[in-house]
Amino acid sequence: MKTVSAARSVGIGFLLVVAGAMAAQAAEWFPLQVQSVASDGITRLVDYVPLTRASKKWSICVSFPHMKDPFFVAADYGIIEQAKQLGVRVQVLDAGGYTGLAKQVSQIEDCVAGGAQAVVVTAIAYDGLNDLLAELKKKNIPVIDAINGVSSKDVAAHVLTIPRAEAYRAGEYLAKKYPSGTKPVKVAWLPGPAGAGFVQAFDAGFHDAIKGSAVDVVETKNGDVGKEVQARLVEDLLQTHKDLDYLVGTAVMTEAAVPILQARNLQDKVKLVSVYMTPGTLQNLRSKRIEAAGATPVVLLGRVMLDSAVRALENKIEYRDVGLLGKTYTTSTIGTLDANTVLAPANFRPVFSLNK
Repeated sequence: MKTVSAARSVGIGFLLVVAGAMAAQAAEWFPLQVQSVASDGITRLVDYVPLTRASKKWSICVSFPHMKDPFFVAADYGIIEQAKQLGVRVQVLDAGGYTGLAKQVSQIEDCVAGGAQAVVVTAIAYDGLNDLLAELKKKNIPVIDAINGVSSKDVAAHVLTIPRAEAYRAGEYLAKKYPSGTKPVKVAWLPGPAGAGFVQAFDAGFHDAIKGSAVDVVETKNGDVGKEVQARLVEDLLQTHKDLDYLVGTAVMTEAAVPILQARNLQDKVKLVSVYMTPGTLQNLRSKRIEAAGATPVVLLGRVMLDSAVRALENKIEYRDVGLLGKTYTTSTIGTLDANTVLAPANFRPVFSLNK
């Protein structure tokens, strides 16, 4: 990922890192220097400071594609903690998976009909919510485009994980290890469900990064990011490609692949690279069962998603297109990761309603 502005071409652009819930912790988190893409397209460094308290007890709807991935659990944790700090109400929705676009739309409509004053949405499909977002804008319901990205212009701000950059880093890791002129390595690429905005961005970033290297993508497999689906895709690839060197893709894929490779005695032959981090990938990286994994501060991203919704309601948004890149960790560098910014606490369970 060379610049944040390059990510804008695939609908990406907004990731900030902010504070913890307690005043004593606040000084540790902000003001935080982040990258801001201005209206002139130039990326600048700015200091971001979140609100300390909402002006009133707003009701905010948060829509996720699902809650079966620790990534979204971490985002949920950040949202709930920030909602407590700001003093607002939150309803969190689970659409059941990346095949549930119609359900996501109806859930958001019901949530707004029930009194939600703003919406934070992680879209199931890059273009699939455009009609709904246009309607919400007509109703003066601000929408924060979160994590995956949408093509619609009818949003108040983008709070994204910059998936193009995440996948670019994974590809860049391989490209540096296997540059042009070295022995080609055969890679299977499993970025997630076809049609999702983040998958399109994953594809663009990964393929851009490996261009001109010795990395050869022998097959791409798309599918829902549930462990059972990803396990079937891995099995299919191992059956089809006997000379595979790498499986690269979602964290759920790498978690599903570890026991499969061990059962086939392929753990030393077929290596694993994850685009992002979950508790499973963290554990596997520490135990050297996977080779590398990217990490974005998802907990803090959740805080920013909620903070941005309140800012939109109070006409206080300062940055509408901002990005902070994460990092790729290996078995030798994973000790430098602050896992508290990336993962929810081990004892946290998803919270779907905060009405206090």
